Amino acid sequence: MTLYLCLPLLVVLLQPALCLYNCSSEYERTPDNSDLAVECGSNMITLEINLCTAQWAGFNITELALNGNHNTSECLGSVDTSVNPPVIRYQLPVNHSQDNPCRQSLQIVDEIPDPTGPFSSFLSIQSVIITGYIDTPRADQGLISYSTDLYYHFSCRYPLEYLINNTQIVASSVSVATRDNNGTFIDTLKMGVFNDTDYGHLLVVPSTGLELRTRIYVEVKAVNLTGNFNVLLDHCFGTPTPFNMSHSEQHNFFVGCIMNQRTSVTINGLSKVARFNFEAFRFVQHRDRAQSSIYLHCILRLCEPSKCQELLSVSNEVASERDEVNVPGLVVGVVFGSAAAVLLVLGG
Repeated sequence: MTLYLCLPLLVVLLQPALCLYNCSSEYERTPDNSDLAVECGSNMITLEINLCTAQWAGFNITELALNGNHNTSECLGSVDTSVNPPVIRYQLPVNHSQDNPCRQSLQIVDEIPDPTGPFSSFLSIQSVIITGYIDTPRADQGLISYSTDLYYHFSCRYPLEYLINNTQIVASSVSVATRDNNGTFIDTLKMGVFNDTDYGHLLVVPSTGLELRTRIYVEVKAVNLTGNFNVLLDHCFGTPTPFNMSHSEQHNFFVGCIMNQRTSVTINGLSKVARFNFEAFRFVQHRDRAQSSIYLHCILRLCEPSKCQELLSVSNEVASERDEVNVPGLVVGVVFGSAAAVLLVLGG
């Protein structure tokens, strides 16, 4: 008799909940993989769970939490009924610091580059993979249990190398635009060209072009980037025309720790900012022109502070060995990063 009385009561309790969240009958099923949506932003990972299927299956939506942190309010989701179906939304900072109460797993892995891509000549490239989960409190009492646990696993992969198409500006600042926000740090990168050592005044090129041997100051920085990574410039160079994969004519400002005599790197790999400067020059192929154009490019990598220092040490050792034997060559190592371009117009 007791069981017979409880069953109708259960139906009465569930039905108003479904109506409250405006759930259609198509979501009267157990949760599956399609109920989880993941957006891998540069600063925040956003997760959305279908509220209706979780509710229909009898789970208390207030018990679902990020990475097992059921007693931490920041790790609980918020209900959004303005969408159809309603969702439980979670936001997880990409930053893997102690200040993140919903800490996730962050792993940097080596990968083999695409043999047909721009980094095909590299031995390996790196990506950072962030994984986590959303679950209900586990039924861990006793040997067996008849209650169901709900567990959503998610993963975001962020490559640490980027190749951006040439962007032409006339001695101003270029902000690298985001093509998509699904697992990329690209929108955090900016490149600026300045005319002073304080990097306080953007370089303004006169209509007649810059005078040769003018000192040009370049800054590459990451804005609002997760605290896990510093900016390390690997290779900066200039070309007389927009760069492409088959381009062979270029002037290297520096490759690793091997640099041109008229180039100086002032800060690199120590923070979210990297800086270098060089003297303006002209390409010989422009000898019949009143002005010479330079497309400025930089390939950079995002690396953990300790890894940046390790790479700089290796680069310095290779540079020293190269100087001792006086053999020209490139620094041996992995180059991965973002390439940006700035157009400079120089006077003849």
